[in-house]
Amino acid sequence: MATLSSPTSTAEPRPICKAVRSTPAPLPAGLAPGRVQAIRTVQKKWVNGTVLHYHFLEGDWTWPEQQKDAVRNAFATWKGLGIGLDFSEVDDPSEAELRIGFDQGDGSWSFVGTDVLTNSDRNRTMNYGWDLTDDWGKATALHEIGHAIGLEHEHQSSKAGIQWNEDRVYDSFSGPPNSWSRDMIFQNILKRLDPVATDGSPWDASSIMEYPFQASLIAAPPPYNQQGIGENLALSPQDEAWALRFYPSLGAPSRIGVMELRRLSATSGDQCDFLFEPDATRSYTVRTIGAADSKIVVFVERDGEPRHLAGADDSGTPANAEVTEKLVKGERYIVRVRTHFAGPAGGAGLVIV
Repeated sequence: MATLSSPTSTAEPRPICKAVRSTPAPLPAGLAPGRVQAIRTVQKKWVNGTVLHYHFLEGDWTWPEQQKDAVRNAFATWKGLGIGLDFSEVDDPSEAELRIGFDQGDGSWSFVGTDVLTNSDRNRTMNYGWDLTDDWGKATALHEIGHAIGLEHEHQSSKAGIQWNEDRVYDSFSGPPNSWSRDMIFQNILKRLDPVATDGSPWDASSIMEYPFQASLIAAPPPYNQQGIGENLALSPQDEAWALRFYPSLGAPSRIGVMELRRLSATSGDQCDFLFEPDATRSYTVRTIGAADSKIVVFVERDGEPRHLAGADDSGTPANAEVTEKLVKGERYIVRVRTHFAGPAGGAGLVIV
C-alpha cells in the first residue's frame, strides 16, 4: 500500500525524477487508431520472462555500497510481487541492459522500458542523483526501476485530469532543489503524454510514479487542490496490478518442434512461450503466421538462465516477425511471442522451419 505523507510536511520541495524520452519508432501511415494504440501501449514493454541485468557504473563517480544496496532492495521489491521479469546484477557493463550511474549533479532519471536497448547517456540508461538511503531515496529507486520496466509518469497521463496553476508550477520548479528551465518544467509536469502511447488505465494518485505536489500548484480537481498530492513511498495496489498484468508469473513453456504450427493469443498484450530443442545444428527460422502484430524474442539457456539471442517485431507492417539463427543441437531455446495487436481476424500462429 502506498504511504502518503501530508504535502505540507516537507518544508522544501523534493528533488524529483526528470523524464527522458526517446522518439518512438515510426509506424506506417494509415493504420487504424486502435491498432496504433495497441502497438504503442505494448511496444516498450519487455517480453515476459526477460532477465534484466544491471550494472553499477563507476569511474566517473563513486558508488557507496549502502547506496547500491538501496537499488538492489528496490529490484527485490518489484520482483517480490511475483512478476515474470527477473533482475540480475553483473560485473561487466557490456552484459547489462540497465547501466546505472550515481552522478549527484545530474538528477535521477531512467529511459523507459526497451528504450534502454538503443539509448544511453555516457553509457548510462539510469542515473541516481541524490541519497537513496532515506525514505525519499528508497522511493526514488523504486520509481526509476518502474521506468525501466515500462512505466511513465502518472501525473502526465491523459487520464490524470489535473488542472494546474501553471504560473505557480513554473515558479516552484524553477528554484531549488530542481532548478529546472521553463521547457523542462513543461516537459516533466505540464505536458500530457500522448493517449495513443499509454495504456489508458485510470490515474493513480498513490502510484510510485506520481510526484508529490503542493495544493497551491493544483487548481482542480478536489481534494487535491485543497490537500495536494503527498509523497508516495511504496508501490500502490494499482502499480502492483499493472506489473502483474504485463508481467504475470511464468508457467512452463509449451514444447514446439520443427514444422509444428502453434496458435498464438488473439488478445492484444498477451504472450505465448515455447521451448525448442533442435535435433540438429543448423540455421532455423522462427516466424509468425497471420495478420497479428507481434514481437518474437528467442532466448538460449545458459546455466539455467535465458539469455537474449535475437528478436524481431513486425508491428504496423504487412510482414510477419521472423528470426533466423544457427541453433545448436543439445541446447535449449525459449521462444517468447507477445501479441501487440491481434485485430478482428485474430488467428495468428508460430512455426519453426
